[in-house]
Amino acid sequence: MVKESFVIEKANITGIILCGGRGARLSGLDKPLIDLGSKRIVDCMIERLSDQVCDLILSCSRNVALYEALGYRVVVDGEPSEGPLAGLHESFSRVETEWVLTTPGDVPFIPRSLVDRLTEDALSRGVSVPSIQGQQQNLCMILGTQERESLSEFYIKGGRAVKEWLQQHSIPATDLSDMALDFLNVNTMYELNEARSRFALENKSAV
Repeated sequence: MVKESFVIEKANITGIILCGGRGARLSGLDKPLIDLGSKRIVDCMIERLSDQVCDLILSCSRNVALYEALGYRVVVDGEPSEGPLAGLHESFSRVETEWVLTTPGDVPFIPRSLVDRLTEDALSRGVSVPSIQGQQQNLCMILGTQERESLSEFYIKGGRAVKEWLQQHSIPATDLSDMALDFLNVNTMYELNEARSRFALENKSAV
């Protein structure tokens, strides 16, 4: 018996990278623009996501010109103090595809097969969010059209935490614990050094 195929076509999904964080634990640095070596975090993410989505939107609140220079659509978050959901809400209006993949902008090794791994649950639920060793990655999601509208409505009505929206709708997480190393978030100097070491090792191996 042939197993049914679950596919979200690349032409039907847009990526949103949330680049509006304050970098509070890294002395206020704009994390996606931090160098790992020969590339910045955002460069690494674009490389890994561009094969999975048809278009990318960069949501930022500062250093706008630097993000625009990357050649992708930039949406300026006019309310950065309201948290990442404000950036998502602003960006959703620019999405032209049925599906969207959202991700924070501090995950330099984001999985190259992320869309494939989240697709089946996204198609059955309208939304899919990964869990890594029991920790839900609330800003990393695939959302369909109706779910984006629901999340935006939640924001308009005063909601500010994606986690609360997921809980309200009883959205179960998709276990991607086997990809734990690829979900390294660069929030602290220790994690930045870890990311730089991995970047150096991978690029040395590629030579």
